[in-house]
Amino acid sequence: MDDETTGRGRIGHEIFEQVEQLVSSEGLSRTQAFQRISEQTGRRAGTVAANYYRVARQRGATLQPRSGRGRARTSASQLQAAITKVQNALGELNELVQRQDEEITQLRRDVEDYQRRRALVSKTMCPRRSSRL
Repeated sequence: MDDETTGRGRIGHEIFEQVEQLVSSEGLSRTQAFQRISEQTGRRAGTVAANYYRVARQRGATLQPRSGRGRARTSASQLQAAITKVQNALGELNELVQRQDEEITQLRRDVEDYQRRRALVSKTMCPRRSSRL
């Protein structure tokens, strides 16, 4: 029997067909198709992609050349922009915390004021009955 239909290599060919079907029928990109199949099968998206491209190369498909491995380098300007964004976000967060602190302080004053008024009202509404003793 042929390796494509049974045993070794079968899953790769199934994945290739599924990806091609999703790309052509639903208009998904390959990356989106890999993700969808990954979610359906429990395989990692990278594993799905590796299977797809292995079978595609076996079938002689025209693929873009492989890019260099590893992460793309972040430029100094990109890094500075990210740092500036974080600093701005932290500044906004600090302002919010300060406003909340002021609000909590005011609420504590309001509670104290309410308790004083309540004590006054309760003294005038319910005078002590010590005169009967």
